[in-house]
Amino acid sequence: MTSCLEHLATVGDMDEEVLAWARQAQEWLIQADDHAEAVRADLRRAVHRLAAGGSSPRDIAAALGLSDQQLDEIARTAGGSGPAGRGHTPGTELACTFCGRSQRKVRKLIAGPGVYICDACIALAGGAVTSGSAAGTPLGRMHAVPEQDGGARCRFCAKRRDQVTGLAAMPAGSGDTFAGPAAICMECLALCNEILAEELA
Repeated sequence: MTSCLEHLATVGDMDEEVLAWARQAQEWLIQADDHAEAVRADLRRAVHRLAAGGSSPRDIAAALGLSDQQLDEIARTAGGSGPAGRGHTPGTELACTFCGRSQRKVRKLIAGPGVYICDACIALAGGAVTSGSAAGTPLGRMHAVPEQDGGARCRFCAKRRDQVTGLAAMPAGSGDTFAGPAAICMECLALCNEILAEELA
């Protein structure tokens, strides 16, 4: 009986250095998963653009060294789930995650891993971060996320608030936390603005 109690007592006495190592590895794994999803989204967008440019699925698959089935899986996968703008299934219309407007009602819709932002919300997000003033959308108010809000991440690149110069987001539900799907950092906003300049010129 004594040996069992001694064993139970030592379970809580973890090696702090190894525990810190395990926590760091866990954080890296989360970041790797987020990065992998972002890369899958990039590949998906590139495949869609090649197809929209007139390339046949067979030619795209051959150029990428993929089977027809692998290419079809990439093209069909949208990531995420839930209401419009928070992921989509084949055949449904995409919508901006930040304002809810459908792709037919905006000039341009840019996709991330299960998240979308329209040209109007790109401007609103940039304004919210630079001015510090909230910007209203049909789905709610977009705010600049405080630097100390470590739980907030950009949904486009998965970087945390403390890793970027600024982050615009909408509260997740009724609380004041910014851990929901509508969040974009200044780096990704700059990239979105470059895309807009190229495609809307």
